[in-house]
Formats: sequence, C-alpha cells, structure tokens
Amino acid sequence: MKAALDLRQTQRLTMTPQLQQAIRLLQMNTAEFSAALIDAHETNPLLEMEDPEGRSEAIPEEGYAGLEFMDELRGSFNEDWVSRRAGTASPASALSDGVDRIPAHAADASLHESLEEQLCLLALEPMQKFLADHIIRNLNDAGYLEAGLETILDEVRHDLEPGTRISMSDMEAALSRVQSLDPIGIGARTPGECLLLQLSALDPEVPGLETARNLVKSHLPLLARRDLQALRRKLAVDHGELREAIELVRHLSPHPGYSVGDVSVNYVTPDVLVERRRGGWAARLNTAALPRVMINQDYQHLVTENAGKESFSRLNSQLKDARWLLSNIEKRHDTILSVAARIVANQQAFFEHGPAAMKPMTMREIAETLDIHESTVSRAVNGKYMLTPLGTFELRYFFSTEVGAGNGHQSSSVAIRALIRELVEAESPAKPISDMKICEALRSRGFEIARRTVAKYREQMNIPPSGRRKSLLGAPGS
Repeated sequence: MKAALDLRQTQRLTMTPQLQQAIRLLQMNTAEFSAALIDAHETNPLLEMEDPEGRSEAIPEEGYAGLEFMDELRGSFNEDWVSRRAGTASPASALSDGVDRIPAHAADASLHESLEEQLCLLALEPMQKFLADHIIRNLNDAGYLEAGLETILDEVRHDLEPGTRISMSDMEAALSRVQSLDPIGIGARTPGECLLLQLSALDPEVPGLETARNLVKSHLPLLARRDLQALRRKLAVDHGELREAIELVRHLSPHPGYSVGDVSVNYVTPDVLVERRRGGWAARLNTAALPRVMINQDYQHLVTENAGKESFSRLNSQLKDARWLLSNIEKRHDTILSVAARIVANQQAFFEHGPAAMKPMTMREIAETLDIHESTVSRAVNGKYMLTPLGTFELRYFFSTEVGAGNGHQSSSVAIRALIRELVEAESPAKPISDMKICEALRSRGFEIARRTVAKYREQMNIPPSGRRKSLLGAPGS
C-alpha cells in the first residue's frame, strides 16, 4: 500500500465555549438560570450581584386571577378528594356527637408537631407515649401510616433495652391512641380506614350513616365506578338512602393531614408579563424575578491597567468570562422577549376572549418571522412562563396544531379543547352529552371534527366518558 498526502476542503461547525454557554443559558428555566448566575458570582471575583428582593416590579393588580385551565372536570370523586387541602373542615366538626375535642393548632405548626402536642395532653404511661411517638413519626403529610405495625415494632425493639417485652397488641393500642387525635382520620393505613374513622366520629343519628359505613367498608370500587344500580343492589337500599350515604362520603376528607400545617407548594415565577397597551396587548420581561449581575468597576479598572502582567493573567481571563456571560445574558433576554412578543402579537384574540379564540401557531412560523432557527425558539419557550390577565401559562401552551373548520379557515386544537370543556361544563349532571353530541355541536359552529378526535381531546383533558360523568346525585333512574 502506497502512502500519499490527500488534501480535502470541508466545512464544519465548531461550537465555541461562548456559544455553548449561550445555548445552555437560553434553555434554562428561571430557577436554573438564577442558580447559574449565583454560581457564576461565587466563582468569579469580578462579578457582583444585586439581589432581586431589593427591587420591585410593577405588576398590574387588576384582572390577574389564576385561570385553572388545566384542572380536571369538576364533580368527579377523585378530583374532589385530591383537591382538598389545608383549611378543609371535616364533617365531624359540623356533625359531632357533642364530645369536646382538642382544638386544631395554628397553621404554622406541622402535622407531626400538632400530634405530639396533643399526645402530651393525654394521660399516658411512658411506654404508651413512646410507642405512639414512633407511630406519629411514620405518618406521611396526608396523615397515613405508611409503614406496617410489624416494621415499627422491629424499630421499637431495636431502640429499647434488651429484654423489654413489647407485643403487637401494644402497638395496636398505641395506634388507636394516635387515631383518636385531631384531625379525625389520622393514622389510617388505607383510604377506606381513613373514611371509616371519620364516619365513626359522627352522631349515630345522622341519616344514612350505617349505609355509608357499609359502602366504605365493602363497596368503594363500585362507588369509584359510579355504578349506582350495583350499589343499591349490594346495599339493599333505595335511591334516597343511597343518596344520603353518598352525600356523607363526599364530605369526608381522604387526606386529613393536609388540614394541619403548611403544605409545600411549588410556585411558578413568570418570565414574561403581558399588559394591555394602546392598540392591543404587549409583552415585557419580568426582570425583577432575576438577580442582576454586573462587573465590579474597580476590579475591571485594575485588571485593565495591568493586563500585560503575568500575575494578572488569571484575573484577565475571568474578566473576559464575565463579559461573555453578560453578553449571553443580554442575548437570552432579547431572544425570550422577541419570541414572547411574537406570540402575543399572533394571539391577540386569545387575550381578549380566552382559550376558545386561540389561533393555530407553530414554532417554525415564529422562527421564520424572527429569522432564527426553530431549535432556538424551542429553547426560548422551554420552561418559560407568561403571566397574563387570564392566568399563568407556559409559552409552549400557545403552540398548537391546526384543525379544519367548515368555513375554510383553520382553528387551533387548544380552541377546540376549550369549546369541548365549555360544552361539558354546561351539560346536565343527570344527562351528560356523548362524544357524538359534542361532535355535532362543534360542527354546528363550523368545525369539521371527527368523533374520535373529540374523544382524544376529551381524554387529554382528563374528562371521563359521558357514562362516568353521570352525577352520583342524579335522578333515581340514573
């Protein structure tokens, strides 16, 4: 084989560290971006930072009520139960048997602290209190006992002196003590047990109580499926008695622990604010949500004067890094604002009339309008949020596919989903409309849409089929 030189001319894209940093910063959400700025400030002595808490951003006060556009359809048992949080009262307080119970504690006390304080007020032997303490420490935030009593018993025996005798009956007695504390239902091991504890605290004369106990004890799956005929047959009751039992169960709390203390909530910090201005709606950056990073002028002057000295080579390199960072931060802000402004300009009808007026829009359209790559638009909307008078939306929410309309125009899939939700919310609980009826209603408004598409959009919004939407408290024949 003969050796030879082969010269070829090729083109290759080389990503410099500065370009890589710009791409990385653009695709970060607000929390990640703030953390990156803090990290840069801590590692580069030439950077100084102004805390965002020292600045205030003028956010319009009127019309910024949150729009729960992603909430599931109201009225479903699962949805009602999951939505119960701090401040929800148990029916036991309203329908009590007259027994004085320990009052609920301040909201700033955690569930475990509240239970420990109540435990100290009870006349318990040291060993009983010791076992109850162990059980309380194994409760989750919802108030359920996640570990089995056998597991807790093994932990207790490990902590006690050798030879100390503790039986399972002792653990069950301690659990009974814990379950006697407020909020009622605490210490349950299953949702059914939690509901039974709350039913046991009600006045025995409450209508439908015994039926409700039997329902919770043996037929919760039928209740979840809304199979009223099977429930009436299994419980051997008429529609009125079943209605009373169901009403009792609906007012119970399956997560009693959430009514005590603070429940952790993850808040979204909007990157963009939308305001009404002369001539329409406009977007601006929420700069107050981010720390402000600057180059220390004294250090910059010192490094510039001694740029040729070897002892200042590291500081000179850090000055260049700081300048690149500030430049990339500016580019990030400009890109996000440009994309957001284009979204707002294209979706003026949405801000005036809501989701039903959403227009179809793709990232490619925005990229072509701004003369940037589609991947740049994707990075700019990734994890970014926009605060509007209709609520807070992720920027990706405004991009949707086209759905044909009978008038030759195209409508957004988001708008179709909004119309479907409107139709479902307006239906009679005792006689919900089917997917075919929804399809016919949309066609009467000029939207050519297939029944299977309606079913797909309905499922995407977590709306059950019409058979499962039928109200549990509907007509006797339901």
